[in-house]
Amino acid sequence: MSDVRTSLGEDGRSAAPAGDRVALVLCTRDRPEFLAGALDALQRVLPETVEVIVVDSGSVTDATRRVADRDGIRYVRSDIPGLSIARNAGVAATTREIVVFTDDDCELQPDAIERLTAPFAASTVGAVTGRLRDHSDTSDAEPPPARVLSDTRDGLAAGHGALMAFRTALLRQLGGFDPVLGAGRDFGGAEDLDAFCRVLHSGSTVVQAPDAVVRHLFTRSDDDYIRLNSAYGRGIGAMARKWVAATGGEGRALTRLALRRAAVRLARRLGDSRARHGQWAYLRGFQDGYRRAGHLSVDGLVFRDQNPPAAVDLASSAPDTVTERGTA
Repeated sequence: MSDVRTSLGEDGRSAAPAGDRVALVLCTRDRPEFLAGALDALQRVLPETVEVIVVDSGSVTDATRRVADRDGIRYVRSDIPGLSIARNAGVAATTREIVVFTDDDCELQPDAIERLTAPFAASTVGAVTGRLRDHSDTSDAEPPPARVLSDTRDGLAAGHGALMAFRTALLRQLGGFDPVLGAGRDFGGAEDLDAFCRVLHSGSTVVQAPDAVVRHLFTRSDDDYIRLNSAYGRGIGAMARKWVAATGGEGRALTRLALRRAAVRLARRLGDSRARHGQWAYLRGFQDGYRRAGHLSVDGLVFRDQNPPAAVDLASSAPDTVTERGTA
């Protein structure tokens, strides 16, 4: 880890790589208004040389393509929905050395890309995560310094899929994001944490760069919050079962840590009805995901996707839709 800390310097920063080495992938589905806002924010803060790729994750209309076309953004479509599947399509579409991911309901903050990609100056860094701030967070406190993570289990708290970056070649080598995990699938979460854990398991490090910030733009309703926590729980439960099947003792240690963290969160939230119900939903989801993932086959550290979602065909409603638009 010494080369990481040396390259970051005393203040936890180093010079960012040139923008022509970086691609930003933004996955979306049937939310053209959100996409338009996210792209507007990106155009205000991104260096011009960063490649931006919008991946349409099986939208039922061509509105997503039209928003991308409006802004001259490269457009890639996956007829098969699922966030991990869409992210993998974005990885396949770029030749850039570093690939960054953010979400369509988030607003990238100034200098976030530069700060997020700077740690890749160290050859041992495989992934970097930024900090997600809620739209209601008005704190102007100085962010904590960057942290270097090296233990596989550290991936469980390494960061958030709303702002993360990977060495493209390493992510491909590891099999990309697990297509069975994440939004749009029954195991609706943990694809980001699973990717961080696999990067660490490979011997690379993950750097937390809290001065790279993305702002989440809205608050979920109570019912949506419960559903989201249940989906996240199923995802982390399935992930834990996969790691146990693939690695034995390391997977069991990861599972114990995930459950311990969930129990601590529940204990801290007992006085908050909304948070308490969300955490119970998470724990029930974890149990369900762990149980149901037992019948799935694993290739290396990625589930074999034996029952992908049905493809969404736009041929009848949008005959001018193409698989890909724009150039690299």
